[in-house]
This record gives sequence, structure tokens and C-alpha cells, in this order.
Amino acid sequence: MKKSILFLIIATAACRSSAPVSFQGVAPPGREAAYQCAVAQLNIMGYAIQDGNADAGYVLGRKQTSGIGTQIITGNTYHDVLRAQVFDNAGNTNLRVEASRIVDQDVSLVGGFTDEPEQGEDRIAPSESGMSDARALLSNCGVSSISNPPGEQAAYLLQGTVDSF
Repeated sequence: MKKSILFLIIATAACRSSAPVSFQGVAPPGREAAYQCAVAQLNIMGYAIQDGNADAGYVLGRKQTSGIGTQIITGNTYHDVLRAQVFDNAGNTNLRVEASRIVDQDVSLVGGFTDEPEQGEDRIAPSESGMSDARALLSNCGVSSISNPPGEQAAYLLQGTVDSF
């Protein structure tokens, strides 16, 4: 019975730890200006724009964060992903940035001699650099009072969730 409870706690913590982390705040007035700023900041930080819609107010950027050595040895390629969304709330223009990380499961050098296809991709916990980029995007776009848990506070909140079992 104790092993089952321990497994449930570990599984719950593992599932929650891979969730994206969001940061948001009030941007200077104007949805279009906030959207254009988010797109510009993603470009400046080296993110490739993967998707976006100015009318809907969202943009998605992806940046490879692992080198060829990691890909050769593990067969995986890591990417930070930022999704920025602009929306109006109570007469204010708000900007939210969600940080996550994707691992593309390719074929490693060792497994590269087989005819097995690419294995797909998984979403994992955001990297520190991805969360830092999310906060920088907001700051550089003039967002005030950035909210939601930054790095250490998020880990504390996760720990509190696991301890509550």
C-alpha cells in the first residue's frame, strides 16, 4: 500500500512538472503594439516564429537549445517554446507568455544505422533559459507587475502540492 501511494505521489509530481509556466502582466495600451513587440522580441532572442495570428493576438516561437553532440549521443533535440498572447481585460491590454520545452526524439548515432522512423516529440518542463526569456519578453515590451511563479517559487509551489497528499 505504501509503495502505491509513493508511486502516485511521484507520478503526480512528474506530470505537473512538465506543465508550461505562464507569466503575465499589463502592457502599454494597444493590442497591435503589444503583439508586434512580442513578435519582435521573439525574433531578437533567436526564436523562429512557428505560428501566429495578429487578429487572434497570439504568436508561437521555437528555439533549439541543444547542440549536435546531444543529438548524436541521445538522439534528442531540445527546443524552448514561447507562446505570447495579447488580450484585453478590464480596459487594460494584457500580455501573457507561456514557456515550455519540447524534446524531439530523433534517432541517435547508435540507433542511426537502423531504418526506424523518428519517434516523435514530448513536452517537458520549461528550461530556466526559456522562463528567463519569457520574463525578458514581457519586460522588454513594457509589461508592469509580472505575475505568476518565477523559477524558485514554482518549485516551492510544486513541493507544497506533493506534500499535501
